[in-house]
Amino acid sequence: MGSIADQQIINVAVAGGTGILGSLVLKSLLQSGRFNVTILGRSERNHRPIGVKLAVVDYNDSNSLVEALKGQDAVVSTLSREATLLQLSLIDAAVTAGVKRFIPSEFGGNLQNPNSRQLLNYKEKVQVKEHLEKKSKTHEITYTYIYNNVFMDWAIETGILLNLKHAKIHLYDGGERQVSMITMPTAAQAVVAILLHPEETKNRPVCIHEAFLSQKQLLAFAKEVAPDREWREEYVDLQELERKAMEQQRPGVPNMSIFHAFAVKGGFGEGFGNQFSEADNKLLGIQPLSANGIKDMLTTMAKKWA
Repeated sequence: MGSIADQQIINVAVAGGTGILGSLVLKSLLQSGRFNVTILGRSERNHRPIGVKLAVVDYNDSNSLVEALKGQDAVVSTLSREATLLQLSLIDAAVTAGVKRFIPSEFGGNLQNPNSRQLLNYKEKVQVKEHLEKKSKTHEITYTYIYNNVFMDWAIETGILLNLKHAKIHLYDGGERQVSMITMPTAAQAVVAILLHPEETKNRPVCIHEAFLSQKQLLAFAKEVAPDREWREEYVDLQELERKAMEQQRPGVPNMSIFHAFAVKGGFGEGFGNQFSEADNKLLGIQPLSANGIKDMLTTMAKKWA
């Protein structure tokens, strides 16, 4: 059998294509004009853009998944955190259906880093990673992981990185440590670039970012674009944040405090591989986001709360 490059990726199925990131991935795939796109949805009522097929699936029914994936060259998963383990059955079905490439719903911390793999919020993603790699060793399916650390735009919108609405910021461990960050539309465009470079991205992670930035640098930009606002700065010790979150842990009960604590620890803490010194930006055509670009983004966001 020839390489993946010899077998061009044309037909792409997207799992979770109705969420924030999934919608952006879908948009990028369509705008490229290079792929036939199918959404894997759980209901006929799933909204889909013109020109996109809908395959109704039941993640608890392997036959349903296999039928939907027959003829697909690649599967891109943007399933939510709550649905992470549904990818196990999706991977099995992709193997049976003869899918060439599987891109799991990573889009976050660097799971090549041993400290990151120990974080509770990544426990299920590690299970998916191990399952996918095991299947790739005995079957023809290949994979690509996308690691982008912090979604800058989303983390500002939600107030995790910087709260524009209330003019306040939680400075994690002082907020001076620079880490890799990216915007969601750029991460979505990276999916397209990966599928157009299948051989170069085969069976490995790609690390991408648009900015190498600290929270204090971001705060300085925010003060420039909103000079009339009084900013409140709160210093947060990541170890203490983790300790308090763990005190609230209850067996079998989802806890957003724990997820938040470990997410920010992995995203901003030292020793978690969140500084991508060797990124795949050049291969995937990702350009750095300039200081003016960041300030323009902040200005647009700030208008919502003016």
